[in-house]
Amino acid sequence: MAVSGIMGILKDVLTLTDEVKRLNSNTTRLADKVDGIDKRLVRIETLAEVAKVQAAMALPKRD
Repeated sequence: MAVSGIMGILKDVLTLTDEVKRLNSNTTRLADKVDGIDKRLVRIETLAEVAKVQAAMALPKRD
């Protein structure tokens, strides 16, 4: 009885270890995707700011 209990606990530990490794891998991939999205967002924000400045410079001054 004690041996089967220990074997069950060992099996659970191995299963949890595999699950943690899988979740860690998924977290790493998601972090990489977030970094990519962040870089693209910065580029879009920069383009919007440049376009805003260029549009302001192109408008004639009001009297």
